[in-house]
Amino acid sequence: MICQKCGCDAVAEENISYQMECRNHLFCFEDVPVPKCNECGHIVITQEAMGVMLAKIDQLSQKATISYHRCRWPKAQSLDEQTQQGASSQAAAELVETINKSARK
Repeated sequence: MICQKCGCDAVAEENISYQMECRNHLFCFEDVPVPKCNECGHIVITQEAMGVMLAKIDQLSQKATISYHRCRWPKAQSLDEQTQQGASSQAAAELVETINKSARK
């Protein structure tokens, strides 16, 4: 197989951990077999591997799961500092905005 990125023919099968967000849930897959370029490190998720992951997502979506949402901590270094600076309401607004942005992704 030839690397799609650099054109090198030194592509070998390797198992990786792969995270994907689907239906507003984060799924972490381990030991996903992918072709990986030995020169540039470029990987390609094959159609077969993606089919297996999507089938697993369908299976898991029918069960009760826990959603994982990424959000940034407010800019001040600690909550005590925010309170002292009188910025607790501003930090709370920033946190809500960040959560809303991550929920839209």
